[in-house]
Amino acid sequence: MQQLPNLSTLNPTQRDALILDLWAMVQTLTAQNNELQARLNLNSRNSSKPPSSDGLNKPQPKSLRKAGQRPVGGQKGHKGHTRIP
Repeated sequence: MQQLPNLSTLNPTQRDALILDLWAMVQTLTAQNNELQARLNLNSRNSSKPPSSDGLNKPQPKSLRKAGQRPVGGQKGHKGHTRIP
């Protein structure tokens, strides 16, 4: 990596060229960063990667079953019983 030149010795044209070069570098690095972040966000559900490549960050499985319309539990007033060990 090059050292930053003494800015007080540069003429305005050289300063403008340096600023444009730095701006181009920033744009390039920003684009690369965005691409790498997009790659990191891929998993087996939103790409063609196999599920084994998800590692420990596996997405939670989603159930395709709908919730039932009946309430859970037994009938009202029915005394339940449990197994005594």
